[in-house]
Amino acid sequence: MARVQPVLTPTELALVDQMAELTRSKRTDVIKSALGVYHWFVRQALTGSKVVSRKPTGEEVALETAELAALEGRGNRLGPEELGLLAKQLASASDPIDAARLKERLTRGFYGI
Repeated sequence: MARVQPVLTPTELALVDQMAELTRSKRTDVIKSALGVYHWFVRQALTGSKVVSRKPTGEEVALETAELAALEGRGNRLGPEELGLLAKQLASASDPIDAARLKERLTRGFYGI
């Protein structure tokens, strides 16, 4: 089996070098670990697991796949009236935090997640 070499930008190469130095491991081990984490994250997202994310504001948000939301009964698209109401609220929102919440709700309602 042929080896696949990832194409990394100079910035990514510098990060790999820094991590290898910090952990006192080989560059290839750092890349393998990063790919392992990426594989885990994708597997969790595709199988319908929840992934908790922290926004810059410090608020924690549970990210879910559409399949999991539908299985739990929360996967429903908003109707045009509800989406329009959210859009009007977003347009008139003065607080950036409220605007971000409304935008997220609008997106989730549009896609049904």
